[in-house]
Amino acid sequence: MPVTKIFASLLLAFLVLPAFAAEADPHQVIAQSIEKITARIDQERDKIKADPVYARQVVEEEIGGLVDFKRITRLVMANHFSAASKEQKYRFLDVFRESLIATYSSGLTLYEGQAVKVIPAAPGDVNGDKARVKTEIQTNAGKIIPVYFSLYRNGEGHWLVENVIVNGLNLGKTFRSQFDQSVEQYQGDLDQVIANWSSALDVGIKEEGADA
Repeated sequence: MPVTKIFASLLLAFLVLPAFAAEADPHQVIAQSIEKITARIDQERDKIKADPVYARQVVEEEIGGLVDFKRITRLVMANHFSAASKEQKYRFLDVFRESLIATYSSGLTLYEGQAVKVIPAAPGDVNGDKARVKTEIQTNAGKIIPVYFSLYRNGEGHWLVENVIVNGLNLGKTFRSQFDQSVEQYQGDLDQVIANWSSALDVGIKEEGADA
């Protein structure tokens, strides 16, 4: 089984999982988010696998309306954000959101109980309204994959994930680089960049004997 697909699907999901309560510790936010989504996958695996529409519904329900997609898409567009029109910004927000949801929902059932461990907080992991949470995911072959979540606390006091680093690969920077390359490819035509955007990626993790 391609491990890349498992981690791309799960970790793109975790990138946009919301906090449960304003009072929650960021490490609790990650632990509860992972527990909630993996438990639902286990419980509803057959229905999710048989019905792509329902799989998408599960993603919509788990992400809900609490995700700060505006912040994420602004970080992805980076220096190109100010050059974009208001209509282009909102169009890319919609495209980016839909692309993430499509990528995630198509890979939900690839999760098969791989162990996910949240590492206790170390000094410096929480600094004011910023936090870093380290987790470790064990593949079926026993390989340990480090995954770091970057979180920020919004104005309502909720901790939200704004970036993920998987086995050394910074997903935020990867998406920004992808956007930059697309701008160059389409000679600055943001409409073409948006129209051809895909959030699918390969996180570069592969088990022995797995297909590419």
